[in-house]
Amino acid sequence: MSNHKFYLTLLIPSLFAILSTILFNQIFIINSLMGYIFLAVILWISAYFAFVKADKLRKYKRISDFKNHTLDTVLKVSHLFMDMDQNEDYYNFILKSAIDVVEKASRGSFLIHNPLSGRYEFKTCVGYPLDQLQKISFTLEETFLYMNAGGQYDQPIIIKDIAAYDSKSLDPSTNLTLGAAGGLDPKESLSAPIIIEGKIVGILNIDSEVSGAFDEVDRQLIHFFSTQIAIALKNKKLVDETLNMSRYDSLTGIYNRNYFEKIFNAYRSYALENMESYALVMCDLNDLKIINDRFGHSVGDLVLMEFTKIVKESIRESDVFARIGGDEFALLFRNTDAQKAEEKMTGLIDKIESAKLEHQRIKIPMSFSYGTAISPDDSMVYDVLVRIADVRMYQYKDKNKKALMF
Repeated sequence: MSNHKFYLTLLIPSLFAILSTILFNQIFIINSLMGYIFLAVILWISAYFAFVKADKLRKYKRISDFKNHTLDTVLKVSHLFMDMDQNEDYYNFILKSAIDVVEKASRGSFLIHNPLSGRYEFKTCVGYPLDQLQKISFTLEETFLYMNAGGQYDQPIIIKDIAAYDSKSLDPSTNLTLGAAGGLDPKESLSAPIIIEGKIVGILNIDSEVSGAFDEVDRQLIHFFSTQIAIALKNKKLVDETLNMSRYDSLTGIYNRNYFEKIFNAYRSYALENMESYALVMCDLNDLKIINDRFGHSVGDLVLMEFTKIVKESIRESDVFARIGGDEFALLFRNTDAQKAEEKMTGLIDKIESAKLEHQRIKIPMSFSYGTAISPDDSMVYDVLVRIADVRMYQYKDKNKKALMF
């Protein structure tokens, strides 16, 4: 609330009190001393109520500004997570937005639950060295939120004395690392859970260097903030799942056919401009149908996943690997000529055939056939390259046909 509005709020009842006192003195002819005392009392009462009103208006404005800021933050976060490369940015943006709008907040951190480890890990922070904080993690029971909540850890809480939770609550190694990173320095902290479908997926910590920095209004505001952010992150999860379905094969986790073709077309333009050769390789697992018929499709899926794992570990980060469908795969080797492509595939053949995959103590043999097409030598058109690679793959298969030995 601006100063002139506050003084105006104070002035109006004060003028009313003065006029009322003058009128009261004239009517009842009270001596001047009693009149001044009465005037002082009226002025004090008027000032008190004016202050209370001004404080309420300030709180209302604070709440209104916070909610507007929160909704604006959620909108911006929604735009950020539409870009799959902005994961770090939107977590950091959420944290900075909360710190900016909470009065007397100066730094903070954002912990995210890792479903693989079952622990909460530091995703981002402001005012702390992230590389130090990322050396430690917590179970839910080890977090300041849980230890201070008294069982109500689904609600934000105000932690009055961070330093009190030292080696009595944390193991010595964690306590030492957290202290060295400054995590025990704040005088007060707001800790808010981010809850999606009944599970705490993150913990937002807003810290202050000032004792008594946060009040009940701050707690309610951060609760509103964390609830809205939870909705945004849930939407992000849905977007991620949709994008994964459109880009990745559900069994092997590598690119699917549609997305592989998009990547290929984008790279082809670059290769043409830079006169860069590349290899398109089509692969086909040998006798997967026989394995499925004898051992079941679950074993066939294991073969597919093991094949995928070995190939992913063997190729460069710049290479592209995709499942085209069934037991068919495609590889794009960027900036590669025919000789280098052949060397890579020969090495892969050896790794796959020597891999040990067993089911009920029976060794499951793995092998594959492949065909390579080189651009620009063979063609610069995707469909033509695929047909050439397919023909060469079947020629390889016929030439190297082996009987399965179980």
